[in-house]
Amino acid sequence: MRYQLVAIGRLRRGFAAEGCRFYGERLSAYAKLETLELREGRGTPEEVKRSEGEALLRAASGYRVALDEGGEAFGSAALAGTITALELRGVSLLSLLVGGAAGHGAALKDGVERSWSLSPLTLPHDLARLVLLEALYRAETIRAGHPYHRA
Repeated sequence: MRYQLVAIGRLRRGFAAEGCRFYGERLSAYAKLETLELREGRGTPEEVKRSEGEALLRAASGYRVALDEGGEAFGSAALAGTITALELRGVSLLSLLVGGAAGHGAALKDGVERSWSLSPLTLPHDLARLVLLEALYRAETIRAGHPYHRA
């Protein structure tokens, strides 16, 4: 599987940037990862959601998944199984869309194949990216039979 992380804004916290680099490098042993950082929108919250959603959808390729607190939640083994099932259906590129502070608008939610939740908690976007990369790394190690996941 190849992954494309498409996010609004740049990483702002040093610990998150370091963690994302760490898990991105580890993930690269199992899968290709491309990260695209897009400009934050301006205007009212609705204008921001619309413009950021349009930018995310334009930049994304392949099978598009919005990361959203209302999306489908997975345990690590279930995420690994979901990725495998997508691959068996012919999906080779998974684009994961991380919105800005205003969240995702209806147009973006309608324009993706699925929505996934990383947690029922609201996470700062830097932390969401870090959690996502660790979850992808863990899923790929499960798929490869590597002992990183010990549950």
